[in-house]
Amino acid sequence: MSNNLAILRAMVEEKLYRVYEFSPWITKDEIIRKYLKKIKSKFKRRKDMLTKLVLLTDGEKSVLDISRELRSEGFRVSPEDIFGIYEQYRKKGIVRVKTVGRVVEEAPKEAFIQVAVAPAEEIIEKLEKAPEKVDTEVLKAELEDMLSKLEEMPLEVPEEEEVPVPKTVTARKVAEDIVKVKFSGIIENLFSIDQWIEALMMATREGDPVVFFSRIPNSTINQANLAAASAVIYAVGVNGSQSFEHGNVREILVLAQDGYIVIKPITKDYILISLISRSAKLGIALRDIKWVSNEMKKILQKEATEIIA
Repeated sequence: MSNNLAILRAMVEEKLYRVYEFSPWITKDEIIRKYLKKIKSKFKRRKDMLTKLVLLTDGEKSVLDISRELRSEGFRVSPEDIFGIYEQYRKKGIVRVKTVGRVVEEAPKEAFIQVAVAPAEEIIEKLEKAPEKVDTEVLKAELEDMLSKLEEMPLEVPEEEEVPVPKTVTARKVAEDIVKVKFSGIIENLFSIDQWIEALMMATREGDPVVFFSRIPNSTINQANLAAASAVIYAVGVNGSQSFEHGNVREILVLAQDGYIVIKPITKDYILISLISRSAKLGIALRDIKWVSNEMKKILQKEATEIIA
């Protein structure tokens, strides 16, 4: 799991610390006059912001540096927005990647603690005002007096009150056997109409596998590892989307050498993990996964409602 986090962190940092420069055949003035709006972006009409971006592009500042400067100027942009704009300009030959800057490590917390130590004169002054001797006999007598009073007090144990057990339960309490039986019919239909989806798993957002379906009998897939890794990827995706102000995550697509992995939230407690063949028509497979996740959501909500009732 730690290796997965390290890989994801490296991928994010590689984008944030890219340094772009303009192609030598074009000047900043020409870009502002001719190419400023040659992008498909929600910032297409923000000429002031795009102009500022062009002026800040000097082959030294990273994507993260430029997004910080633009935000300090009052523009509501995220590093992901800036990266997207640069990539569109790069595809048109207007800019190119010069290098990937070094990640600046923050100073350790111990350094801040050491800096925060009070001046020596202040410490000496406080020590001089402190009493030189503590009367331990007085403290001992007060402690014995307090203990004797506690021993004289009657010990009353309050009767336990019966606390009514609420009837409400969450979807997490749905019987897994019921879920497996009802899900199996949906998955059989899916496997019959979609030849590219190889396996599906419902897992908790904490990384615990709940139910697993595979097109191949006696599949050798490690379900625990798949659930745990997917939960980590989903959590990182959610945190990244929230930090970049891009809203809730609808699904996460992982492109691997031999296929795709799609992670999609079902409810606030569960995620759906799908393993797809590399030869798949991805649009059709994603549509089928969306249908399955909606059906699963209905079953979970229905079972939870019946248990509450």
